[in-house]
Amino acid sequence: MFASLAIATTGMHAAAKRLEASASNVANARTNGPLPETPPNRPVERAGDARSVYQPIDVVQVSSSGGGVAARFTERLPAYQPVYDPTSPDANDDGLLAAPNVDLAREISDQIMALAMFQASVKVFTVASDMTKTLIDAKA
Repeated sequence: MFASLAIATTGMHAAAKRLEASASNVANARTNGPLPETPPNRPVERAGDARSVYQPIDVVQVSSSGGGVAARFTERLPAYQPVYDPTSPDANDDGLLAAPNVDLAREISDQIMALAMFQASVKVFTVASDMTKTLIDAKA
């Protein structure tokens, strides 16, 4: 019974991580910066205090050996997209700057999925908790 509670808890933690990553991406969706020398298909390399484009994050979930799920942050690739805005102070000589690779529709659907995942994990936790209480009451 207690394993069920632990598994449900890992699901809640994974859902919270997914929501955290998506919220960070939405909050920084318009955080443009100069075009880095790093190609877009590699993580953005930061040089000291130099201003750079926001690096969007994703969450990778894998099954845990004891049951449940483990979640970790990973950098989204491509990290940025070149956009044309010659009026920006971050634009290069060609008028290009880097915008984070954040699609608001994708982020909203990720947030909805994280909410559904959290709700399902809470339901599993509640049912497992109720079953444990019933078992303890029956043995008492």
